[in-house]
Amino acid sequence: AEKRRRRKKGTYPDPDKRAFINTDICEGCGDCGVQSNCVSIVPVETELGRKRAIDQSSCNKDFSCVSGFCPSFVTIEGAQIRKDATAEVDTGSLTMPQLPAIDGTFNTVITGVGGTGVVTIGALMAMAAHLDGKGVGLMEMAGLAQKGGAVHIHCRIAETPDDISAIRVATGECDTLIGGDLVVSAGAKTMGLLKPGAGAVVNSHEIITGQFTQDAEFKLPMGQMQLSLEARLQQGLASFDASELARKVMGDSIFSNMMVFGASWQRGLIPLKHEAIERAIELNGTAVERNKRAFELGRWAVENLEAVASLLHTEEDDAPMDLAGKIEFREGHLTEYQNARLAKRYRRFVDQIADPELRETVALSYHKLLTYKDEYEVSRLLAKTGDQARTAFAGDLKLTYHLAPPVLPGKDALGRPKKREFGPRMAGLIMGLARFKFLRGTPFDPFGYAAERRLERRLIREFEADIKRLLARDDFGGAQGAELASLPMSVRGFGLVKTAAADAASKRRAELWSEIEAPEGPAEIAQAAE
Repeated sequence: AEKRRRRKKGTYPDPDKRAFINTDICEGCGDCGVQSNCVSIVPVETELGRKRAIDQSSCNKDFSCVSGFCPSFVTIEGAQIRKDATAEVDTGSLTMPQLPAIDGTFNTVITGVGGTGVVTIGALMAMAAHLDGKGVGLMEMAGLAQKGGAVHIHCRIAETPDDISAIRVATGECDTLIGGDLVVSAGAKTMGLLKPGAGAVVNSHEIITGQFTQDAEFKLPMGQMQLSLEARLQQGLASFDASELARKVMGDSIFSNMMVFGASWQRGLIPLKHEAIERAIELNGTAVERNKRAFELGRWAVENLEAVASLLHTEEDDAPMDLAGKIEFREGHLTEYQNARLAKRYRRFVDQIADPELRETVALSYHKLLTYKDEYEVSRLLAKTGDQARTAFAGDLKLTYHLAPPVLPGKDALGRPKKREFGPRMAGLIMGLARFKFLRGTPFDPFGYAAERRLERRLIREFEADIKRLLARDDFGGAQGAELASLPMSVRGFGLVKTAAADAASKRRAELWSEIEAPEGPAEIAQAAE
């Protein structure tokens, strides 16, 4: 993390190399997070499930994520992050707020996660207070987490230094909360510091915590945390997605904390003059003009929250795809995956189910099983990696693929097939496999005899048999039947990762069938559990 900070300042060599994930290949198994324990691996929600991507603005470039047993990873040389803004905002002539009075000390708590610049906001406040002729006390509570962990900055501002007897903001003393992150801001530790009538501006963007690296299904209860803050602060809370706004308007989400800082000042929550804050930004000497711009954008955003919501709205925010649309989408994907014959097989199987809930579960699970990522499919999707990379990066890109072909010997330190680097020439040969996808499922498929391919075909047969057994029952197996139909969605990954997931699913499948076919029936079992 320290190397990354120094690279941004130009005081440490920055390797011309970046890691990138082809989200089409990614299975969302989370093995890359397990291997790297890195919070720069972020979730990407797609119609085919939750995938992974790399947050390039916070990546430390240690490349440990590439060790994840997955062919979706490539490393790229000559890549420069595209920081072109996709939207423009005219901040115009903003009205100057009335600054709050200082009664003894004015107490501010700044929250966020390590590695996003939250400590810099505290330093700027302290310097601005000094330039404004105030007394100031600042304490950084970052703990052991230098990146991705909770950070609290306590800042007391007074008319004179003699008015400050303690620096740490005690329970119920916080006048202003500058929340660079909703998770830390809504935590019990922060909420306890707020005084009645306190004001706050909070970045509502969902961040990634360390738990996500170990639990592929982990999701933060963002709505509940927002409600908790609103209940505590009532009319004193203003929130917006500062990270996404910074990305769209400035091309880099790293300016989100500066936007929240500007929004807090505009709401009259910081007792410092505008000139002092601008001068502090100048003295900091890092991206001066862009930080000034971010500060002004934050001022504009908090006075135009509806305009911000409209600016950040995307087509994905509209009504989700209905069941008919989901099935039609998957039919098209199956045709592209292999042929129209496989798509018709999928449609026939799904159409036999009348119950809408079970039909949707089966539609998703059966498609997942039919589109297993064998050598042909990975080859087809690898060919699209360059196009994906060029949407994220500018420059003359040189891609290196990290693959573990089953025909090559060797194990890594974990006893898994060894991943090797393949340049453009060798990768072209590998990608050529896509032309032979017509061999899939035939006796002439040289890869079809591998244990993993046999497992995938067995899972398809088992699922088809399970659904037929459920349809023969009047209750479709109840809650256990619904869980049984969704089990294939948990079988993700490649190689040993997928095998382990399949073993766990197989064990759970046996348990569910024993419950469904128990003499008392699934409904009575569920009632007894309650």
